[in-house]
Amino acid sequence: MNKGALRNFIPDYKFKYLTDINSDFFNGVGLIIFDVDNTLVFSEGPKGYPETKKEVLDWFNRVNSRYKCICLSNSRTIFKIEKQISELLNCNVFLSRHKKPFKKLFEEIKAKYSLGDGKVFVVGDRIFTDILFGNINGAVTVLVKPLNNKENILIKIIRKLENSILFLANLIYT
Repeated sequence: MNKGALRNFIPDYKFKYLTDINSDFFNGVGLIIFDVDNTLVFSEGPKGYPETKKEVLDWFNRVNSRYKCICLSNSRTIFKIEKQISELLNCNVFLSRHKKPFKKLFEEIKAKYSLGDGKVFVVGDRIFTDILFGNINGAVTVLVKPLNNKENILIKIIRKLENSILFLANLIYT
């Protein structure tokens, strides 16, 4: 599903909140790849420990019990907090030296989980990483709003740029 140019930044689906997604939405999926930071857990937890909202945890537990799910993060600290995230979410965190949106990461995931041509969803809150990652790799992409807006100034600037590109892409292609 190569959408080309700006189309690669347009998600297949958008939801205001992660918890707005009915778990039946994922029927027929081979794997769901979830972004961690500000999609499933707050980007700024106290003392570096991952935290999330109870409703997000409850929703994720329902989805994770029905479907094969993994978590990904481009965070520099993911190797340090992988165990805490895995325990909090009861889900594997896929660790790699490759980062989203690069194809090498997707190839590693497909090989490890023996996906072949199985349907893959990528769910996240970022256009430049999550949505681009899914789209260039033929996954179904789902964009959700971030859990909170407590982010550093660089991420806030990048989000403004992402929103501008999404707006422009939607004008051109929809």
